[in-house]
Amino acid sequence: MGARVIAVSALTAVLLLLPATFIVFAAPAGSPPSGPAPGIRITVTADAMDVDTVTRTVTASGRVRVTDGTVTGTASKATLYHAQGRGILIGNAQITAPQGVLVGAEISFTYTTRTVTRAVARGEASLEMSAGRLSAGTITILPASDAVTAEGNTRFMRPPDVVATAPRLSFDRGRGRAVLEGGARLQSRDGFIQGERIEAGDRFDRATVTGSVVGRYRDIDTRSQTAEYDAREKKIVFSGDAEVSQGGRRVFSERVTVWYAAGRIVAEGATRVRIEPAP
Repeated sequence: MGARVIAVSALTAVLLLLPATFIVFAAPAGSPPSGPAPGIRITVTADAMDVDTVTRTVTASGRVRVTDGTVTGTASKATLYHAQGRGILIGNAQITAPQGVLVGAEISFTYTTRTVTRAVARGEASLEMSAGRLSAGTITILPASDAVTAEGNTRFMRPPDVVATAPRLSFDRGRGRAVLEGGARLQSRDGFIQGERIEAGDRFDRATVTGSVVGRYRDIDTRSQTAEYDAREKKIVFSGDAEVSQGGRRVFSERVTVWYAAGRIVAEGATRVRIEPAP
């Protein structure tokens, strides 16, 4: 038996049964079944389908595919609640969208007659993006706005060695901006920096860290209220009660720049240096 195909909309459904193909076209309430309504783009294909015209529910199984031409979801099983404009993908669930490839044990989504508007992956959720790989308990994407949000053990990995973690993370791909909140950490082979909040470019080569900042790069330990991280120049500017320790030397200043690759420290403004004996 060939694949079964459904085009869905939030309007009254007219069913046409064709050889090896099951198609649901939409027409305004009270109008004659003269063919597909203009502008319908959401389609569903599967090996088997059950359509309940009373509850307006579609149950599909076996090589399920849902697409609007831009966003495409696949799974072993799917249920679409047509009256509510929402659906659920279960079993090898995956959605390919402008943000990347979204995977989860279960993916719920909302849709209109023309587009998939929102998708939420739960259960070992991950999103493969051009910038790297995001994993979390829950990942939400909004295809039209390029927005991504994640919650629960959020972890972003960018090759070759950048790892960013936080309870909550959001991406705005249009602005090239990422925000980590709730106790965030940015780590590379050179060391790590952490604070309550990190705002960075989507490639994490530059970042602003705020709220009880702590860092360690090679043999340099740091504390401050804020920090400006620049991986390209391999430097971090710490400000606000900055304290930097290296070996037996401790530097206290309002602003300290650490060139961590060179192991160089530059303090600006009123500065106090303490030399401590080696343990």
